[in-house]
Amino acid sequence: MTTGNAHQFSGPLYYGGDYNPEQWDESVWFEDVALMREAGVNLVTLGVFSWANIEIADGVYEFGWLDRIIELLHANGIGIDLATATASPPAWLLKNHPEMASVTQEGIRLAHGGRQNYCISSPVYKAKSTALAAKLAERYGSHPAIKAWHVNNEYGCHNPMCFCDISAVAWREWLQIKYGTLHSLNFAWGTHFWSQRYHDWSEINPPRQTPMGTSPNPTMMLDFHRFGNHQILELYKSERDAIRASGAKQPITTNFMSMKHFRYLNYFEWAKEVDFVSTDHYLISADPLSHVEMAFEADITRGFAEGKPWLLMEHSTSAVNWQDVNYAKTDGQLFRNSIGHIARGSNGAMFFQWRASISGSEKFHSALVPHAGTNTRNWRTVVELGNKVKRLEAVSGEATKPAKIAVVFDYDSWWALSQRNLPSTDIDYPDLVHEWYAALYDLGARVDFITTGFTREKLEQYELVLLPMTYLLNDADESALIEYAKNGGSLVTSYFTGISDENDHVKLGGYGGRLVRDAYGVFVEEFAPQSPDAQLTLDNGLVASHWQQWATSKDAESVIRFTEGPAEGFVAMAKKWIGRKPSWYLGTRLSPESNVAFFGTVLRELGIETAGGSGVEIIQRGDLTFVIDHNQNTVDWS
Repeated sequence: MTTGNAHQFSGPLYYGGDYNPEQWDESVWFEDVALMREAGVNLVTLGVFSWANIEIADGVYEFGWLDRIIELLHANGIGIDLATATASPPAWLLKNHPEMASVTQEGIRLAHGGRQNYCISSPVYKAKSTALAAKLAERYGSHPAIKAWHVNNEYGCHNPMCFCDISAVAWREWLQIKYGTLHSLNFAWGTHFWSQRYHDWSEINPPRQTPMGTSPNPTMMLDFHRFGNHQILELYKSERDAIRASGAKQPITTNFMSMKHFRYLNYFEWAKEVDFVSTDHYLISADPLSHVEMAFEADITRGFAEGKPWLLMEHSTSAVNWQDVNYAKTDGQLFRNSIGHIARGSNGAMFFQWRASISGSEKFHSALVPHAGTNTRNWRTVVELGNKVKRLEAVSGEATKPAKIAVVFDYDSWWALSQRNLPSTDIDYPDLVHEWYAALYDLGARVDFITTGFTREKLEQYELVLLPMTYLLNDADESALIEYAKNGGSLVTSYFTGISDENDHVKLGGYGGRLVRDAYGVFVEEFAPQSPDAQLTLDNGLVASHWQQWATSKDAESVIRFTEGPAEGFVAMAKKWIGRKPSWYLGTRLSPESNVAFFGTVLRELGIETAGGSGVEIIQRGDLTFVIDHNQNTVDWS
């Protein structure tokens, strides 16, 4: 199992989770391994938050307890995904180097006591974390129990950006590499506005808190997202390379967070640097359509992995501990969640954590072994699930059948749209992507996720390519999409797509650039955003909200218009045969029901087959076809 790198992750489907033996007396360890065998656990992630127990003082290592638990697990046939323990720096390190702590945009230096409290540009943190990874790899790199290496944990979850003086130095260095000259930077950032022009690199600081009512330069903020992604990726690569330099041959990964609102890391870039893609997923339990969001997460993770198998590194057996109300999973929900991930490409089902903690911030987070012990609904479900996973080993290493529809997911657009001073505060990139995905899910249509930087070969794999609010489009990507449509592909493009180039400079001559103006024959002259509560009816009966615009048709071959609101009579939807097949421009935000009606028409016109729908998932992986019915609470495969 690999994303194309040399060190593959192969074997059975994996079942298990984070194991934190240091939280327990050693006498409990023997009970743990016996229960693991009963449940069918064959892999545990060891040492994720163990830095303070491994390096007890600067350069003073205590490996004895880790030696003993590794040998115990190995003797019982349980493989190990060995973590580098660098996600939570110990108190002694922050005491010795207080400058290493992260600083917020408001200038507040954060204190020890949570996790991930380190400046992502700190040379001290980078040196110490890399040294710990090297020590672990030197000691355990040839141990047969080690099946994979797990660098850090959920990078960027709590410290995606740092605004301290150390970060300022690294930021300037990154900018000098990216732009070369201040002239190029000033042009890209549009610094003639508000007298922001820079005459010396030393004048540039991170985009710290600005005066009340103002915001940082938008392109500067976009670049700061790119910088943060780069800095954190460099931390991962430093530990990865130290492990590999020790001679360790096992594959190396770090767990992504493919969940809906985590925007800070560009996982399409990260996937190129790991030996296999892994991710964590936790349901928003109050959401009645949480199974749709779960399917989205699994599909986009498969997109990061370019269609190859990946691994669900963490999810929960029941309730989590960090939502407003932490609902327990209902009977059957754990099976549907776990098997659904496997059907969509995961090479197993892993959890946080093995045994529920009795102290600490996550003590009320569910686990494979609950507080109440083994005479419980939760434990019986865990054992039954372990048996089901073992029965599915035929799909290990097999790819999920490719889709005929691609959804473009672009982190740069998300970063640009997460700022202030847009036409409406209701512009929400992930929400629109999810709304389109939910409509296709309801229709039983499967999708792959791709990102920008298009090649002809990539686009031509698909009959239909969707561009939900792809706000930033450079000239090359714009041309590639137009050529794809001319050569027989179909596009669906939303409002607020193609508005700006890669520097967030607005394209002139009609909003949407060449893609909207030339490919669809639609001229968008002005935006007319609306209240989310204002329903807008179109002349084909579909219902929209949030967005109108003054748009006219130049040569679109089919036009749907607004029947009310300030843009009454103007173009809301347009269809044009750019090539042999039609493409659609959607200049408003449709209601969920209207999205289903619209995309249903698109799929029928293009002859794209569907299977399942309305809460029933039918997915083929390898030789197995999975049927997951969220209405009847059943899981089956054949």
